[in-house]
Amino acid sequence: MDPTETRDQEIARLSEEVARLRSRLETQQVQPPPTRTRRAARGRAFLATLLILLGVVMAPLAVVAAWTKAEVNDTDQFVATMAPIIEDPAFQAFLVEEITAAINEEIDIETVTSDLFDGIATLDLPPRASDALQLLEQPAVEGAQSQIRSTTERLIASDTFEQVWDQALRISHARLIAALSGDTSGAVVISESGEVGIQLGPLVASVKEQLTAQGFALAERIPEVDRTLVVAQSDELVQARTAYQAVDVLGFVLPWVGIGLITLGVLVAGRRARALIWAGVGLAFAMALLAIGVALGRVLAVAAVSPQYLPPEAAEAIYDALVPLLYSTALALGTAGVTLAALSYFAGPFRGAVAVRRLTVDSAEHLRAAAENAGVTTGRFGAFLHRARRSIRIGITVIGAAVVLLLRPLTPEVILWTVCGALLAIVLLELLQRPPSVEAEPAQPRAPAAAHGESGAAR
Repeated sequence: MDPTETRDQEIARLSEEVARLRSRLETQQVQPPPTRTRRAARGRAFLATLLILLGVVMAPLAVVAAWTKAEVNDTDQFVATMAPIIEDPAFQAFLVEEITAAINEEIDIETVTSDLFDGIATLDLPPRASDALQLLEQPAVEGAQSQIRSTTERLIASDTFEQVWDQALRISHARLIAALSGDTSGAVVISESGEVGIQLGPLVASVKEQLTAQGFALAERIPEVDRTLVVAQSDELVQARTAYQAVDVLGFVLPWVGIGLITLGVLVAGRRARALIWAGVGLAFAMALLAIGVALGRVLAVAAVSPQYLPPEAAEAIYDALVPLLYSTALALGTAGVTLAALSYFAGPFRGAVAVRRLTVDSAEHLRAAAENAGVTTGRFGAFLHRARRSIRIGITVIGAAVVLLLRPLTPEVILWTVCGALLAIVLLELLQRPPSVEAEPAQPRAPAAAHGESGAAR
């Protein structure tokens, strides 16, 4: 047989085989996957979407529940929230008006002054003295009222009253649970009609003490004041009074349930990088809606309590004192959602992300090579970092997640600094690790093969 024909036939046979295999491969690529596989993929995608959506929808509820739990159960948090309100000028003016009105109602300065001057008039005074006495009656009333008001203003604006206010808040917080359970004897009360109020008795007592110290004799006639300053009214508060025991449980459970649903949805998803991106975007969108709701709630809350119960300025001051923690938490979690989406993209199998990662790795390799050429190397420590790089990256991720989940208060600054610190740690790991050098070996592995070939040829 002609060797040339044999080679030509062999080439033709191989060409036919390649064409046949290529045709089979193209047929397999065009052929749709089995129905069962497609149904399973669709089921996983639907389940993952549902879980992530439930977790995202639950996120605002979890934030509100955790905020309520902190305000109800944490005395220090409650005092830190409400203590600054005493520095608000509108709230100070409101307190001055209410305390002054309460004192005037109890001692009726005009009646007391009139009785005093009428008694003096019975002393058979000269006509000029009697006329002068009548002229002094109204200034005496105004002077007494002015002294009460000025004393109240000075007391509320003083550092001493800030301490009294803090202590009153602590006592009121201790009685808040009793108020929610229906006890109306505390400083903070909720009536059967859903009215929330602050008792003025302790504040009036402080003003009475100051007036007595200044020698204002009428202050001794100020009795114990049993008057409630209504700051809000809602029928739902009566229902909240019966359901408050669930706050402690929900405030702890709902955040973890939301995190668990989102995590489970990502694990179920076939394309986890995309699932993480959508989870981050959804979380950011939910927190944006919550922040908008907090801003709109200010208008609705002020309209609900003023001017029937509070002046608009005082109502705004109370609302502004209550919601900063809620607003900042929503802003922080929104920042976390955007950060999660961005990190998931750069860690995923997307073309732009792969290019960025390749650029980072190549830059690190060039820097390591330049450092080693200059005689700078991390030696055994770098080799250890290279061997343990996967565990170190997991540890960095776990530490970053623990900071975001456990550190309170959670703020956008905390999240951004945590992300920057984690990225810096990963970059340092890439720079400091020392992969083993790959050196080309001489042609030793080929020697046995060559010898075998020679021996075969010899045969």
